[in-house]
Formats: sequence, C-alpha cells, structure tokens
Amino acid sequence: MIRSLAVTLIALVILGGLAVPAQADSTSSTGTLTGTSTLTPTATLGVFDTSFSGSGVDSVSGPFTATNMGTLEFTSLVTFISSGTFVDVFPDGTLFGTFTGSGFDTGVGSADITNVALFTGGTGIFADVTGGEATITGTSTGTGLTLSFNGTSTGFVISPEPSSLALMLLGIGLMFVMAGCKPFRGPSKSA
Repeated sequence: MIRSLAVTLIALVILGGLAVPAQADSTSSTGTLTGTSTLTPTATLGVFDTSFSGSGVDSVSGPFTATNMGTLEFTSLVTFISSGTFVDVFPDGTLFGTFTGSGFDTGVGSADITNVALFTGGTGIFADVTGGEATITGTSTGTGLTLSFNGTSTGFVISPEPSSLALMLLGIGLMFVMAGCKPFRGPSKSA
C-alpha cells in the first residue's frame, strides 16, 4: 500500500514538472559587417538577383564569414526592397535563415540599407537555435553592378534553456519507468 502511494505521489510530481514548459534562453549581441554585393539584372526591369560575400565580428560568437543570395527590386527611382537567404559561418558553428530589407539612394553610387535577418537554425554551437533576429544597418557604395557594404548589427538568438530541457526529458523518462512499476497488492490469500 505504501509503495502504491509512493508511486502515485512520484507520478504526480513528474506530471507537475511536465506542466512547466521549457524556457527559452535569449542571447543578445552586436557586431560589424563588411562585404561586396554583385547585382545581376533579371528579365524584369528594376529587379536584380543579388549575391553578397563578406565578413564581420560578433560580440558573442567572434569573427564570421557571411554569404547571402536574394533579390533586390527598385520600387521607385530612389527606393528598393530586398529579400533572400543567408549563411553566417563562425569558427564553432553555422547560423542560417532569411532576410528582408529596404533602402534608399542617398547620392550618386551611395545608399542607406536596413536588413532584418530571421534565424531559422544552425549547426555546431547554433544547433539548438529556435529563432531570433538581427537588424543590420549600413551604407552601400559603388558603381555599376558591384557595391561594397559597411554596417553594424544588433540582435539575439533563441535556444532552449538547457536546465529546463534536461528536467523535462528526465520527467518523461521517469514516467516510462513508473509505467513499468507494479503496485504492491499485499500478501496473497490462498484457500
């Protein structure tokens, strides 16, 4: 009887632990980014395929190389929007996702640009990334279809908090162990 009560109490404690969701851990960072974009005209007037290659330094994860592929569309003679995918390679892992942005010409061969990158996953130290974003602002200069970019970034990445995730997995594991326990029925009565 006591064993049966103990099993029931332990199961209730485990279920209570499972009711608490695993908390996410958010890490903020800032950084710099420089690189070169190449624009390739498409069949649609004012729309270009873009290819960016560069490097930067993140305040938390250190130096990285950055590449992105996307499109840039002029919405007027002096404004444009962009979107695409990116990959940032750090010494201990890779971070990837999508971006959208906008900009406007500030003079001959110069533009102010703002991009928002949404993190969708990663490898290495970023393998558990479940979200986050960075805002990249800077200036692009150049002539023709090759432009250089110089800017800064602020953002954060989201990953599960290790202690909450470990407790949740432990609770699930104990539930399976408890399911295998048989309650004590007392001495059997024989005739």
